[in-house]
Amino acid sequence: MFAGVTVSGVTIHQEPGKLKQNAAKPATTQASPQKHPTWRVKVVEDFGAPFVSVHAKKALFSDVASEIGRQLKLKVPIHVTDKAKQQLLTDDFDNLPLEQAVRRLSPHAVIDYVMNGGADPMYPARKQALTIYFLGSDEKAPDVPAWIMKDPSSEMYVGMVYATEDEEKDAREKRKKDLQVAYNDGLFTLHVHKQFLTDVLEEIAAKAGIGLNILTTNGAQKEIDQVVTWDVAAVSLEELTNTWFPSGIRLYSRTDLEKDVSKPLRLTIEPNQDAQAEQNVTP
Repeated sequence: MFAGVTVSGVTIHQEPGKLKQNAAKPATTQASPQKHPTWRVKVVEDFGAPFVSVHAKKALFSDVASEIGRQLKLKVPIHVTDKAKQQLLTDDFDNLPLEQAVRRLSPHAVIDYVMNGGADPMYPARKQALTIYFLGSDEKAPDVPAWIMKDPSSEMYVGMVYATEDEEKDAREKRKKDLQVAYNDGLFTLHVHKQFLTDVLEEIAAKAGIGLNILTTNGAQKEIDQVVTWDVAAVSLEELTNTWFPSGIRLYSRTDLEKDVSKPLRLTIEPNQDAQAEQNVTP
């Protein structure tokens, strides 16, 4: 049933119980959801060694790698190939040493290192990353930078001067007996009795197929005329550096994390960490 009301000649019909509202509803604007970063990176140093934390979900690999490099404050340059840049990263870890973090981030990575000798109790061995390379699958590592293979600074040469040929011949015979270095499957065996460290390093470098460069300009530095007696069996060059070499010795190397192989690049004698010459006393 409809009721009719006439107002000024106009008839309005209204259904009982319902009011017809013609007022337009106010337009509502829904706020767009705020975008949150898909990754977080934190690098902290502990006793001079970097530790890395990464929380990422489908993040662009190049962004994460770039931020790690920024927080390392350019102490360790990071290079990412174009193929590796496009990869998406999902991972979650806290406070991993740098090499372990790099292994987690990419199965295809290479790191160039330098390590100082650790035989001096006051200056323990430290293995420091020089450069990190993130590669795509099936990509080869770039050549070792020239500055790692050859320091631009002046180089020192040392050696013995003999009064006569017979004296030199006797010294060579004695050296054959007292300086024996064997190298097999990446491991060294040394039988050394009262020999100059520089001569021993020369033999080790020759067996490993790498160079030895004396880069210190201090002729009184202890490594220059140090005499050593060693009896070591089946140890790697890194272990020799860590345990037997004094702090002025540096081992440069490259580690392929995918193949889990470390290759020595060269040995050097560089200024001592305390920048103070120490004259060695022959035993």
